[in-house]
Amino acid sequence: MDLNPVTRTSAAAALILNVLYCLLVLALLLWVFHWGRVSIMVVALLLLAVIIIPGFFALRPQTERGEDYIITSCGARSQGQLTVPVPVSELPRLVERACAQHAKPGLRELDAQGGRISVGITFSSWGARVRFVLRPVSETASQIVATSRPRMPLELLGRARSEGNLSLLFRGVAREAERTHTSVT
Repeated sequence: MDLNPVTRTSAAAALILNVLYCLLVLALLLWVFHWGRVSIMVVALLLLAVIIIPGFFALRPQTERGEDYIITSCGARSQGQLTVPVPVSELPRLVERACAQHAKPGLRELDAQGGRISVGITFSSWGARVRFVLRPVSETASQIVATSRPRMPLELLGRARSEGNLSLLFRGVAREAERTHTSVT
């Protein structure tokens, strides 16, 4: 399983899609209601204030560091990694148990190389897709690299939701790895 990295380009593409969508809606409104020039300028300024300005702030990458993990976000898209002191062969079982403890993430696919998690619709979001890859670091340590993206490609804002999806996964796996590690010793 291969992951597309979260970059400023993916957030910029969402901003461009958002602007094109809003321009299409504006053109349809103009066609239906036959607005004058003043109305067009007011709607265009509102479009600028509501979509474009917050969109530029979403393009700035931000990093959150947890105890064992690091998450970098651009807009509503996040990417992170967690290193745990367990062999990669044990990691799928830990991911499965971590996802089973919470109602929010729904584990959709899991194998020895990685998997997919789906986060459902909320009041302010159409949901998210979390994809992850399991990689060995050494004989006794492994790493999870994951991305979280909104289901709706137009979604620009939602960094907290996206980071929350990854940190929920990472904290759960780290907790399960700690339990496994302490029960063995």
